[in-house]
Amino acid sequence: MSEADAAPRGADDLRRQDAEALLRYRGVRSAHTYEASWYNNATFVFPLIAVIIAAIVWLATGSTEAGSAAIFFLVVTAAMLPVVFITWQRQTTAVIVHEDGVTALHAGLEQETIAWDELRSVRRVETMGNVRWYLDGVGERHIVIEGEIAEREQLLDAARSEFERRNG
Repeated sequence: MSEADAAPRGADDLRRQDAEALLRYRGVRSAHTYEASWYNNATFVFPLIAVIIAAIVWLATGSTEAGSAAIFFLVVTAAMLPVVFITWQRQTTAVIVHEDGVTALHAGLEQETIAWDELRSVRRVETMGNVRWYLDGVGERHIVIEGEIAEREQLLDAARSEFERRNG
């Protein structure tokens, strides 16, 4: 297999739908998957863990307070599930760097594409200790690069070098 026929860097780690989407883009250079999943969301996991702990205490001791806490945290967990699923639907599951630009996907569906000649900046934003990078396009268009994106620095380096090449 020649280098031209080889899969782009990171393509083997993509979810199936994102990997299939690679075929739509010309000259794919690299693919960067989102390494977390919907169930990694803290608003869901923390109350679920509390349900489990309270239920174990309730079963072990017969404590009414522990049983009530288990029920309370179960309700909180159930209430958070729709929020988690709604936010997950907007979460980028892969970022594709290709000949024409950079594209954010969710489960193989295109969320946003910024052509290289429309890239206006690559900027770092820190909010309460959480660092995100923004690839800004024309107007309000942007792609958010989360900390959970695989090989994030290589993706950002590719965006910076294209930006400098075209604007510098």
